[in-house]
Amino acid sequence: MKASLMGGLVVVALACCFAVGFGATEDEGRIVWATSRAGDGRINLWSIRPDGTGATRVTRTFVQAVFPSISPDGTRIAFASMDSGVWFIYLVDIDGTDLVQLTDFSSAVPHWSPDGTRLVFNSDHDDEPKDTPDLWGMAIDGTELVEYVDRPPTADFNGQWSPDGERILFVSDRDGNYNLYVLTLDGSTLERLTSHSGADFNPRWSPDGNRIAFVSDRRGNPDVYVMNADGSSVVRLTDHPGLDRAPAWSPDGERIVFESDRAGHLDLWIIDADGSDPRALTNDEAIDLHPYWGAS
Repeated sequence: MKASLMGGLVVVALACCFAVGFGATEDEGRIVWATSRAGDGRINLWSIRPDGTGATRVTRTFVQAVFPSISPDGTRIAFASMDSGVWFIYLVDIDGTDLVQLTDFSSAVPHWSPDGTRLVFNSDHDDEPKDTPDLWGMAIDGTELVEYVDRPPTADFNGQWSPDGERILFVSDRDGNYNLYVLTLDGSTLERLTSHSGADFNPRWSPDGNRIAFVSDRRGNPDVYVMNADGSSVVRLTDHPGLDRAPAWSPDGERIVFESDRAGHLDLWIIDADGSDPRALTNDEAIDLHPYWGAS
């Protein structure tokens, strides 16, 4: 697996969590993330309010539970684990109950359709070269498996369903380096959104579908950027010598949570959508990864 896949089929970074409150209300949703804060040497899923209160453990039995995605109604979490030796996707209620294994083939980095009935995810099973994923989809009852993108030997990964349910945003190296693309669900239209010698990855639609947050190392190290959904008006939101990655929008589109090691360890940070007012959500030696901000 190429190291720059950062949100591909494997985990490329593991690094926390006493929370710093800064005024949010319960109706601003919850953030679910992967963390080692339990101190047992494992990475499991926890949830927390955006003001830093109410941290709750979601999964307990995994060595490594990562890449969480919250269902549109805020009740379920899809995530991935390689505890079995193969990446599989699991579903669990946000309170940690009703855990089920969804896939029995190599698959990771799930994302929910806006109607909550399907997932898009990375997979290198079938005819894909090992560790070189394409994009697949499945209903959450395990039926209706479909391949949305099939272009070996290029890597197509990190799929994100558009809020209108008609397109999939993803990362691909099909043109030589990692850029962002959007595909209509019927496969009739493919549009390249970024074209840069650096690597662009971790894309996320804004809740209204008008903007895309993503990570790029185009200026030397990974920072969070935002652009219009057509690829225009690219703005750099973070500018720090540390690593800033894995952005996720708040449900109202006003803020973005991301992972950063700017304080010396991998924590969660929140900024306003214009890049202002950065605040640490977690701050300790534990590993904090892959935040996802969902509705409550």
